[in-house]
Amino acid sequence: MSEFYPQPLRDTPGSVPDGILIILRGPDIVLKDSRLPLGCEWPQKVASTQFGKIDITSCIMLEIAPEDPLPEGFAAHELRSTVARLPDPEKIAVCRARSLSHWQKQRRYCGTCGKLLQDKSDECARVCECGEIYYPVVTPAVIVAVTDQNNRILLAHNSKFRKSMYSLIAGFVEPGETLEHAVAREVKEEVGIDVKNIRYFASQSWPFPNALMVGFTAEYAGGTVTPDLIEIEAADFYSPDNLPELPSHGSIARRIIDHYLENSHK
Repeated sequence: MSEFYPQPLRDTPGSVPDGILIILRGPDIVLKDSRLPLGCEWPQKVASTQFGKIDITSCIMLEIAPEDPLPEGFAAHELRSTVARLPDPEKIAVCRARSLSHWQKQRRYCGTCGKLLQDKSDECARVCECGEIYYPVVTPAVIVAVTDQNNRILLAHNSKFRKSMYSLIAGFVEPGETLEHAVAREVKEEVGIDVKNIRYFASQSWPFPNALMVGFTAEYAGGTVTPDLIEIEAADFYSPDNLPELPSHGSIARRIIDHYLENSHK
C-alpha cells in the first residue's frame, strides 16, 4: 500500500520529470485528465518546492496565479471537493502542500527581529539568522455528533453554510483546553445544551488554511436546544428518516453522520 512521507522543504529550480505535481492556482488545484500530473507533463519550467514523497516518488508543490492560462489538457478544480476524491496518500500530499503554501506566505519575516526567514535544510521549519525557528502552524478544531435518548442526531445550520445545508457542531480549540473540553464548550455556546460521554471518532486534515479537524461523538445530557443566532441560525435533533440536506461526502462531518446512519437501526 502506498504511503506519504513528509520531508523538509527543498526548492527545485527546474522540473522533476517523474515527480507528482501539486499545482495550486489560487483557491483551486490543477489536474490533468482529472488526476495529479507528473512533472514531465507540465510544459512550463518554473521554480517549485519538494515537500515529501509518495513511496519513492517526489511530491512537488507548484503555485501559479489565478489568471495564468493553463496548458492544453489541464483544468482547475475546486480544491475541497477534489481532495475528497483522491487516494489517501495523494490527499495527504495535497493537504500538506496547501497548508505549507499558506504558512510560507504568512511566515516570511522573523517576529523577533524582522529579518527575512529561510527554509531550514534538515526539517520542515523556517529559520532566522538571529536563531529563531518557526514551525508550520496546525490549528486544532473539534467537530461532534451529539445524539439524544431517542437516537436522534443534532444538526445545525451555520450562517456560513449554503441556505439548506445542516451539519455538526464544530469549533476551534482555545489555548489551555483539552479537546474534550472544547467539544463541551462549543456545544454549550452554540446551541445551549450539555453533553456527556464524549468519545474520539477520527480526524481529518482541513487545509483551509491549516486546521486539523478532530471528530467526536457525544450524548445529550440536558438543556434546551437554543441556537446562538450568531454562528448558528437553526438547530434541532433529527431522526434518521427525516434529515435535512447534509454535507458532501469526503468531509469528516459526513463521515461521522454516515456512521450514525449505519448504526442507527442496530
